[in-house]
Amino acid sequence: MLARLTACVLGAALWGLWVLLWRSPSWPVILVGVIFPASLYFALSRGLVLLRVPKSFFRLDLWCLFGGLVLWRIFLSVCRVGWSIITGCISPGIVVVPLRLRTEAAQLLLFWAVTVTPGTIALVAEGDVLYVHCLCVSPATDLPGLARLQGLLEKLLE
Repeated sequence: MLARLTACVLGAALWGLWVLLWRSPSWPVILVGVIFPASLYFALSRGLVLLRVPKSFFRLDLWCLFGGLVLWRIFLSVCRVGWSIITGCISPGIVVVPLRLRTEAAQLLLFWAVTVTPGTIALVAEGDVLYVHCLCVSPATDLPGLARLQGLLEKLLE
């Protein structure tokens, strides 16, 4: 039952993203978007896809906190990168971040959160290390809020 609920939630999320990408809730877009939840449900019922997610995956409060943390990181990075551009103090480099996440889904969300933040790009993960290219490397060489994001993703997906 939990797997079917997961398939419905993921299918609905993909459907919503489809409509958002097209920027049009017209009937052809909505109709074609049905392919996502229908194919996911079909693959699940035939055993082609196994969805194993922890119960914490359905905690809306943790997802809202994750979204809020990502938005806060984006806001701070926009300010930092803007200030660096205005002052001309850009010092690019690669930062090594300890990676605590074990599941691929959690790592993927962390990579997305790093890459969507202005001035940073997640390059590669090797073992317990994540390499991030930063537009402005500070002497402290840490990325603010990344440890908290990893902790939150551990609660959500591991």
